[in-house]
Amino acid sequence: MKRAWLYVISILPLLLFTACKGEEEDIYGIFYADIVTCHTGSEGLHFSYQTTDSTPADTLYPVSPVTEKIKEGERVLLQFRPVEQLAEHRKRIEVQALSAIHFDTLRVVAHNNMDKLPDDTLYLQSVWKTGDFLNLRYRIDYHSRPHSIMLITDEETLSGDTLKLQLRHSRNDDPEGHWSNMYSSFNISACRKRPYTTIQLYVNQVNFNHKFYYFKLN
Repeated sequence: MKRAWLYVISILPLLLFTACKGEEEDIYGIFYADIVTCHTGSEGLHFSYQTTDSTPADTLYPVSPVTEKIKEGERVLLQFRPVEQLAEHRKRIEVQALSAIHFDTLRVVAHNNMDKLPDDTLYLQSVWKTGDFLNLRYRIDYHSRPHSIMLITDEETLSGDTLKLQLRHSRNDDPEGHWSNMYSSFNISACRKRPYTTIQLYVNQVNFNHKFYYFKLN
């Protein structure tokens, strides 16, 4: 297997609140956590996100400077508290936590190379699409070696009205360890330029019998 095809992810800590609901509202107020897109234009660092694929994107402006080095278009996990409604779909927020996630693009693979790619299992928690992004929350059995995650499509399946995607995971011969929570977001805009009506996603998961998920494209 050609290692150049693997996109390595590291285990990254996610800062999550663990207080009960009443304590959360008393201490923090109402807060949200979601995967967002970063923007670094003339307005300074701000974020855009969609709660679901059918809702308009909101633009979020931090009330205080964010010191982390972030690139334009990068996807991150943001925890925030709304502070002020500036206009419809425009809000000022207080950033409570900002965490790096695995962010990549969809890869087109030659048909004769598909069987060479790893397909190790993982524990899928959720998968959702927002605009040009396919997002996943999952667990991997991690010990000490970096795992790899790719979103791919077989170039021989690009015709037709269904975009057929596969999530491929490599344990990299990592010994058994502990279940670690991970997030991934993949940019699928390149293939969305074709007239597809449906996305079919294959995931080799251990917690459900079914392996396929479907999303309608707008």
